[in-house]
Amino acid sequence: MANPFPAVPPPPRPLVPPDPEEPPRLTARTIDGLEWLLAGELEAVGARELRIGRRTVEFTGDRETLYRSVFESRIAIRILEPLGRFAVDSPEMLYRAMASIDWAEHLQPTQTLRVDAVVHDSFVNHSLYAAQVVKDAVVDRLREVHGRRPNVRLHGASLRLALHLVGGTATLFRDAAGQSLHQRGWRQGEVEAPLSEVLAAGLLGITGWQPGEPLLDPLCGSGTIVIEAATQAAGIAPGLPRARRRSHGLFRFHDHDRELTARLLQELEARVRQPEGRFQASDLDPSAVNAARASAAAAGVADFVEVSQRHFEEVVPDQAEGLVVTNPPYGERLPLPRAAAIFRRLGDWLKLRCGGWRAAVLAPVGVSKAIGLKPHRRVPLFNGPIECRLIELEIRQREQPTDQQVVVDSPDDGRPPVAPGAGMMPGAGRSVTDQVGDFRRRLAKRARHLGRWARRQGIEAYRIYDRDIPEIPLVIDRYGEWLHAAEYERPHERTAIEHDVWLDRMVEAAAAELGVAADHVFLKTRRRQRAGGQYEKVDDRQVTLSVAEGDMQFAVNLSDYVDTGLFLDHRPTRMLVRNDAEGRHLLNLFCYTGSFTVAAATGGAASTTSVDLSNTYLDWTRRNLAANGFPDGRQHRIIRDDARAFLEYRIHRGEPPYDLAVVDPPTFSRSAKATADWDIQRDHAALLGQVADNLAAGGIVYFSTNFRRFKLEADALANRFAIREITRQTIPEDFRNARIHRAWRLVKTD
Repeated sequence: MANPFPAVPPPPRPLVPPDPEEPPRLTARTIDGLEWLLAGELEAVGARELRIGRRTVEFTGDRETLYRSVFESRIAIRILEPLGRFAVDSPEMLYRAMASIDWAEHLQPTQTLRVDAVVHDSFVNHSLYAAQVVKDAVVDRLREVHGRRPNVRLHGASLRLALHLVGGTATLFRDAAGQSLHQRGWRQGEVEAPLSEVLAAGLLGITGWQPGEPLLDPLCGSGTIVIEAATQAAGIAPGLPRARRRSHGLFRFHDHDRELTARLLQELEARVRQPEGRFQASDLDPSAVNAARASAAAAGVADFVEVSQRHFEEVVPDQAEGLVVTNPPYGERLPLPRAAAIFRRLGDWLKLRCGGWRAAVLAPVGVSKAIGLKPHRRVPLFNGPIECRLIELEIRQREQPTDQQVVVDSPDDGRPPVAPGAGMMPGAGRSVTDQVGDFRRRLAKRARHLGRWARRQGIEAYRIYDRDIPEIPLVIDRYGEWLHAAEYERPHERTAIEHDVWLDRMVEAAAAELGVAADHVFLKTRRRQRAGGQYEKVDDRQVTLSVAEGDMQFAVNLSDYVDTGLFLDHRPTRMLVRNDAEGRHLLNLFCYTGSFTVAAATGGAASTTSVDLSNTYLDWTRRNLAANGFPDGRQHRIIRDDARAFLEYRIHRGEPPYDLAVVDPPTFSRSAKATADWDIQRDHAALLGQVADNLAAGGIVYFSTNFRRFKLEADALANRFAIREITRQTIPEDFRNARIHRAWRLVKTD
């Protein structure tokens, strides 16, 4: 059987350090793993004497070769033209070498300059310093000639210089394109973490794709891969759109050969033709689909690229064979646990729908095996800083099902049937699709009721689903146009990857049913709380927004922690505090992000004091107060301290008492900053006694906890407070779990 993919040579070794006596050569830069493709392109435009190193190809050629490489290379990121090579051993010597170039031939003082530097094993250990030395030499020399100097410009500079300082050899280049060649000039719209056009061209080159072979990208994002392929099939040189606008750097060079570029551009225009083959792409995100369509139009291939909005599992190739090339979401676009589920679902789809096709899937190393198919080869590549593998697959034709083989999972939501057994939960009689259907129906019912209720109340953050279906132990909260989903760990019979796939389908179903963009969902896992683990970071991404609760605004962080900064179940308690606050002095212990403080201040509190050990949450409290028109100051004090130490200190100082307090402590807390570990069952009575010592007669305390086994030490507190449990009236409309917390209203009697 013929090999379905061309051979890939081993990675090149780094080039040997340059000899200062050897004349410098033209240099092209690219991405790790694409050097051999770049070398082939350069040879095709006339390059000679090629030397291939890591991310680099050095070559010789005339000016036509230089210009053609800028206009025609799909794999090059930069084409660098040497201006000189020098032996240097100090910053002063480097300055003199750079100043020896006649810069008046390259730059006018009315033009702009940018200098980049790469430094290896040299007397300078900082590239920015080396670039500064070059810049000073250039502008000083021009000031001597013209009496004034050019300005530095980071974007769109008239002349972009690149210094390579290796050991004692300095080579100076000018960037022939002036900016990265991945910028073809046709990208439109903004999507998160778009694939580089250079990497897209590299994927096509590695797979051996040729115009005429049907191409499909079922997770296309902004459509980079199919547009790159379509322009290649249409004979549109990658640098042609920018060359038409004369936006390549070489057009601004004083020695620019206008006759040569005019001839080359005429030749490139003559190559443009109607492309062969079929180019199909799809994505679930409407903004990505719109960006892909706009980019295809800007590239001149809109009539030949079909971009549809659909889930990849709905896509059915209409050709007997072809090539699937895709870069599924991961990294910035999707956290790795969910990415693994996407890759497994993609593998199942390839096996079910793409028999007879070749496939190439770009995957981060951490999830590359999750696809579940035996690869023909894994090609090492980098997608930006992410180490990846291009998984090359040959999808064999599936046998036709016999009478005994049936499709067990027939979705009722418009999606294609699932392969036999693929939708079944191990050890259970219900399919995943059955669960998805039940889940969506429950979400729809809750959303209809709660949506109307929330709009009447002016509430933008509320709970929609809380483990309503026992076999789907999720909690779904809505924050404006975002969803915050949490999974509560419980035993199941799924493997790790099967569970990831199951969870991904549930999260996807929630987003679809509730009309939320797929990338506007954050998924967390709630585990049994460890001592000190209440607010541990769970994600490096960050999405913060402001949500309304009536006439109050609260900042929430959906990404970084298990909790978002606003306890939705305390909404009624916040209203009780607000109603009792007018004219009173509030103490908010363990204040977290200050939502109770905001409620009291909005209710007309005479003053508020918020106490917590975390600078993060105290800053959050300040932001919440400021957002509601209550700046931190004498009326609204924010104090970093341990709650017990703070109360004890006030008693010793004889400071005036408060007449309203909120005590909502964590169940456990272990901090080096605290006077001792905190255990709510063990320590609550003593703490409330300290609160009583700081409270005026008739003062009110709202005390709450979410510790389910908690028992209030009522006997120990009865001589200080009149105690009334108010749990039932503090459970909000959107919480079906009546045990989400317990709450008491204590009034000081002594």
